[in-house]
Amino acid sequence: MTHETVTMGRPNWMRPADEEILSELHEQRPEYLPLVANRLGMHLGYVERRCDELVEQGLVEAVSEETVYRTTDLGRQYLAGEVDATALSARGD
Repeated sequence: MTHETVTMGRPNWMRPADEEILSELHEQRPEYLPLVANRLGMHLGYVERRCDELVEQGLVEAVSEETVYRTTDLGRQYLAGEVDATALSARGD
């Protein structure tokens, strides 16, 4: 991962793969999930499920009907270590 890891901890719902997915979406232009899964060496179904959670948490968003994703401002702030993990946990509860 090329970004600083979050110093404020990780929310309970977040998996290590989520940060990898966030970073990949941040580094690339909006991207199709099959390409993200391939680059990260993850199963597509798992990446889709994790992206659904990241969308629910407001960290990524779909940008087309063909399900292309990118990070949101909140996702970029999370990667920069500017978001308290407890604030993200509260969003999903």
